Amino acid sequence: MASMGGASANRAQSVSAPDKGSFPLDHFNECKAAMEKYLACMKKNENAHALCRDETKAYLDCRMQKGLMAKEKLDNFGLNTPINYEASVDAEKEHVDYRGRKG
Repeated sequence: MASMGGASANRAQSVSAPDKGSFPLDHFNECKAAMEKYLACMKKNENAHALCRDETKAYLDCRMQKGLMAKEKLDNFGLNTPINYEASVDAEKEHVDYRGRKG
């Protein structure tokens, strides 16, 4: 009788852990308010994340304070690096134009 699944069924897949460890879900909604502010900012700014840096910082800080991720300096996330917002928006527009759709 033939085996189900073909040749790929016999190969073992290796899975590696994320570089910074796990990123637990916020099961108790401890950072829900910060997350909702971030998502509202993203929606308001048509997903231009560069315009939502303060909300990003607040959300990440909440997660670190509540033990939902390892504590780390926010500088390590590049959130204090000066950014050219116009160039960021232009790059997003080029991405949309190239793919013919947003996303």
